[in-house]
Amino acid sequence: MQPTSNQPKSVFRRAQEGVNVREELVRLDVLLEQLKVEYESLFLGISQHPPDTLHNEVKRQMRLLGKAPSKSSQMNYTFRTLQSRYHSYNNYWARTNRERDAGTYYRDVFKANLRERQLREDAEAMSAKGQVKKGFEVLYQSYCSALEKQTGAKQDVDFDRFQKALMQRAKQFREQHGKQKLTFKVVVKEGKVSVQARAKKATRAEPIAQAAAERGEERRSPVRRGVASVAS
Repeated sequence: MQPTSNQPKSVFRRAQEGVNVREELVRLDVLLEQLKVEYESLFLGISQHPPDTLHNEVKRQMRLLGKAPSKSSQMNYTFRTLQSRYHSYNNYWARTNRERDAGTYYRDVFKANLRERQLREDAEAMSAKGQVKKGFEVLYQSYCSALEKQTGAKQDVDFDRFQKALMQRAKQFREQHGKQKLTFKVVVKEGKVSVQARAKKATRAEPIAQAAAERGEERRSPVRRGVASVAS
C-alpha cells in the first residue's frame, strides 16, 4: 500500500527517498521524549504494557541517522548528544525492569531514585567541571549563530576542534597570568566573528555603583557580544 499524504512514512521509506538529517534529528528528539514519558507511565502503574513498538522505532531512527551521509560537525554533535541521552535512559529502564521482574521494585523507590538522580545531575551541573562544559557548549552555539547571521549560511564548525583551541588558549593564559580568571566571549565587530579572551580581575568587595557603571558601558558598546562565557 502506498502511503497517502496523511500517513507518516516509515523509516525504511524515508531512507529510500533520501535523508534530511536535520529533520530526522528533530524527529529522534521528539520520539525519545515520548518514549521517556511512556516508560515513566509504565513504572508508575499508569500503563500496563511496555512501549516496545515506540522503543523499536527509536532504535530504527538511530540506525538511520548513524548511516546517514554528509552530516555536518554540528549535526554529528547533536546526534552524539541524543545517543548519549538514549543510552542513559535505556540503562535506567533496563535496570528498573530487572527489579520489577525480581519483585524488588517499588513505586516509592522509583520516585526516590528519580529525585536522587536529579540531585546528582544538579550537583554535576553546579560543579566547576559541569559549568565549564556547559559554558563551552553555549559558547559554541553562540559562535555558530553569529557566523550564520554574518554569512547568511550555516557554517560547519567542528565542536571538538573549537573546544581544544579555546582550552589551549586558556592554558597559555594561565602560564602567563597564573590564577587570574579568564573569560571567553563571542564578539562581532565590523562584520567579523571571533572569540575573544578577556582577563577578569576578582575583587573582594567591588562597589555596586562601579559594577552598574561597567554594565552600562558594556551596553553602550558598539560591539555585540555573545551571552556565553567560559572561565579557565
